[in-house]
Amino acid sequence: MEDLFRILVAAMLIMHGFSHLIWFLSAWTSVHTGVGEGAWILPGEITIRGRVGKALGLLALIVIAIFTTAGLMLLAGLPNWNGIANIGIFLSYAVVVPWLRQGPGSWPLTSVVANIILMFLVTPEISSDILV
Repeated sequence: MEDLFRILVAAMLIMHGFSHLIWFLSAWTSVHTGVGEGAWILPGEITIRGRVGKALGLLALIVIAIFTTAGLMLLAGLPNWNGIANIGIFLSYAVVVPWLRQGPGSWPLTSVVANIILMFLVTPEISSDILV
């Protein structure tokens, strides 16, 4: 049962990571991802296609790499996967939260909820007893 749970958590890490592709595509391509062109939630008229938006789009690619690395480390039984996952969670918030008003439907809120669930799953008390 522990192996199944480990696989499910690793899959969630990797899938959540790849969900950040929507933010990169929105900032750097003309692919319609559903993210609006309006301003972010902070003061100012910063949009996802502007310089800050493009920088956060590149950060989204880094988040994909971090979550994928953490998931593969978990599958391989390597230590410190949860520390890397925590870095991914923190950066995920940085990528998604500024665009909460521009996301397609509940997409950004779903990402925030996924981060909260992952925060719970990667805590040392949970991850050390169940996942490694």
